[in-house]
Amino acid sequence: MQIEEKLEVFRNFTIDVAKEESQRQIAEYEEACNREVEAFRQNALAELEHKILSEERNIRRQMNSRVSGEMLRQKRSLDECKRRWREKLFEEVRTLLFEYQKTEKYLEYLIAKINMACELADEDEVIIYINPSDADRKAELEGWTGAALTVSNIDFGGGIRAVIRSRNILIDESFVTKLEQEETYL
Repeated sequence: MQIEEKLEVFRNFTIDVAKEESQRQIAEYEEACNREVEAFRQNALAELEHKILSEERNIRRQMNSRVSGEMLRQKRSLDECKRRWREKLFEEVRTLLFEYQKTEKYLEYLIAKINMACELADEDEVIIYINPSDADRKAELEGWTGAALTVSNIDFGGGIRAVIRSRNILIDESFVTKLEQEETYL
């Protein structure tokens, strides 16, 4: 073999070794790049997930705040409607009671309540009060019931109040008290 052939073999061998080394280095570099790209992708995905969770929490917090605010506003509105409804209802009831007090049924109601107070007192002394608006019916009521009646200094809206002092009993059949009791239930 001649030098030129030897040189050609050496040259081909060197080129093959250089190609193999080059391909090995390229493969290592590509593998390193792929690892870095994968790590970057994983970090980017983790950051994105964290950001999404954080935004989701913020949005939920804002929604909860808005929902709470709206619920509070609606509750206030509902309470205000209930209050106005109660006022209107009791104003209407007061008007109906005023009209009722002008009827014969009211006179029968008073007689029944006075008789009930007298029966409850039995032999004990009872003081029966009628409303100042019923003062003109005092004589008629005394005639029907046989009980001595006292016109109250305090307007209690109609009905009667009675006191049996010997037993510390107060009988309150006044319309004001009945209305107050109903208002507390509504």
